[in-house]
Amino acid sequence: MRTDTAAALDVAEWAAACRGRTRDLLAGLGHAPGLLRTDPGAAVRVLDDRLAREIPALLDGEEWTRLHTLLTACLGEFLISVHGARWAWVDDSASPVGGRWVVTGFTRPPARRTAAVDVGALVGDALATEPSVGLTALADRAERAAGVRVVRGPRPDVAARDGRGGA
Repeated sequence: MRTDTAAALDVAEWAAACRGRTRDLLAGLGHAPGLLRTDPGAAVRVLDDRLAREIPALLDGEEWTRLHTLLTACLGEFLISVHGARWAWVDDSASPVGGRWVVTGFTRPPARRTAAVDVGALVGDALATEPSVGLTALADRAERAAGVRVVRGPRPDVAARDGRGGA
């Protein structure tokens, strides 16, 4: 990860932009702008409900980019709120922009070895294979990738297979 001053400023700007996007989206839906920080579970349910209605119309061109950006911001901010993580820039010569934004530094749950999550790539992969993916499913995937998932019930795929519903 870059640690120079320019990188620190870039990370601060990126994090502020992501917070702003999620706050604006929630406020536009008639909810408290800080809902993702105060009640992440409720915020994810609100966003999932809205996105489920809008995703089909957002899968082309610039709208796909907007959807990807919104999902990346919301997912990253969810992980930060719930798990005490932070945004970071990781240099990557294979990337067309020279690096990737990741969420890292997970502090909750404590005493767990965790991994950085390339939120943008996770969102992009999910949209490419499952265009109607919701924020709840993305959060589940991200928590598993980070190694911070705590047991909250059966995995959605197992619950569906066993006839118990699922996300």
